[in-house]
Parts: sequence; C-alpha cells; structure tokens
Amino acid sequence: MNQEFYKIFSLIFHRQDREFVRYLRNGFINDIGFLDSDAVAGFSDFMKKNRGKSDEEFYSMLAVEYTRLFITGLPSLACPPYESVYREDAVMGNSTLEVMKSYSKAGLKVMENFHDLPDHVAVELEFLYYLMNKENTEAHEAFIKEHVSRWVPEFCSGVEKNDRTGFYGHAAAVLRKFIEEPKNQEVLE
Repeated sequence: MNQEFYKIFSLIFHRQDREFVRYLRNGFINDIGFLDSDAVAGFSDFMKKNRGKSDEEFYSMLAVEYTRLFITGLPSLACPPYESVYREDAVMGNSTLEVMKSYSKAGLKVMENFHDLPDHVAVELEFLYYLMNKENTEAHEAFIKEHVSRWVPEFCSGVEKNDRTGFYGHAAAVLRKFIEEPKNQEVLE
C-alpha cells in the first residue's frame, strides 16, 4: 500500500497539468481503493460536487488553487511546499542540502531541467516511492524520520486550513494522517 500511496500523493502535490486533471476524472477513484473508506469518500464527494464543470473549468479551478496555495499567494504564500521553509524558515537551507545528499546516496540526482527545489513535498514523496520500489527499507525509514515526519504534518495542516476547493485540503488531511501513523513509518509491504 505505501508504494502506491507515495506515487499518487506525489502526483497530487506536483504542479497540476491537464493530463493529471483528466486522470482525476477518469481513473483516480479506482486507483485509490487501497485508502480507507473515509479518504475515498472525501475524494469521491469532491469529484461529484464538481462533475458539472467542463474539463477546462475543472483544470482551471485546481490550477488556480494550486498556484494560490503553493506558488504565488498574495499577500504571502499560504503553504510553501518546501521542507527548508518549515525547518529553517528559509528557502534552500541546510535541510535541502541534506535531502540532496539522501538522493545522491540512493544513486539519484536532480535533473537539470527540473524547475523547482529538491525539498518540494512532491519530490520527497516521489523519492519515498522510489525507495519502496527498490526495497530500500533502511533509507526509506531514515528519510521519513529525518525529513518527512519533521515538516509534512505542519505543511498539511496549513493546506487543510487554507484550501478553498476541498481537494488539496482533503489530500493533505489524508497525507498527514498517513505520515503521523506510526505503522506507516516502516515498510509494510
């Protein structure tokens, strides 16, 4: 379950594109069947509530909210998606460098055409997906303990409080619950 969780939630917190928004409408609910019934119901309710929107309206709603929450909210950014902001009150701080060391130790490097910071929540979740896929239990557990558990719950609380669509807030609540659950800090499968 953890591996699929990380993959899907990494996609949720990446900058939205039209392909992902189409996936939300055509396949997402089937793919999250491993989540508990309350989590699935929350996403299903959101989809039903927005069923009448055209694909472009649905995309626009999510893209605008993503931008407001995570990129350029005014007067200040509501929910910066970067570890260093929560741990050091700075962008690209020491925790970012530690994250990069973790990636390097696992044999990964940030691609040159990647246009965000390596400690973005989506990138860290994608890294956990990678570690699970490689069955690297030790690195997975260490990364959760040393990084994810230290800032993601606070990030999620901010998203829950500030989201105006219901989608990101619900996703953040599910992510926070998952991260705070002690059994999920270990590899289950």
